[in-house]
Amino acid sequence: MNISQLLEALKDPSASLSIGEKLLAGVCVAILSMAVVFIVLVIIACIIKILQFDRGNKQKTISNLDPMQESLSNDTSKDENIEELVSVITASIAAATGNSTNNIIVKKIQRTNNNKSSWERMTKNITK
Repeated sequence: MNISQLLEALKDPSASLSIGEKLLAGVCVAILSMAVVFIVLVIIACIIKILQFDRGNKQKTISNLDPMQESLSNDTSKDENIEELVSVITASIAAATGNSTNNIIVKKIQRTNNNKSSWERMTKNITK
């Protein structure tokens, strides 16, 4: 019996097949399905390689900028970032308390050395 005929006979549940034929048909189905999965994985890997190659070229062109220009832009952006940070913190405090931003004065912003998120700290407090 041919493999294609065997697979056609396997579709029909009323067909009488010997145990060897059923086993052979099962192995054929398994091999075909593994081949399809392997081909799809190879295609996905090729797509990822192409995307990484394209991204690598963009990063190289960005890194070719003049270092002096980068240092000048960093100095001005730090001041702007601090002002933006103060405004964001003020707005979030005003939203949380329900007050207007006129009543809130941010005097100091201090970064903590805590590397754990609030969720991680909360689980340790519960599981004592």
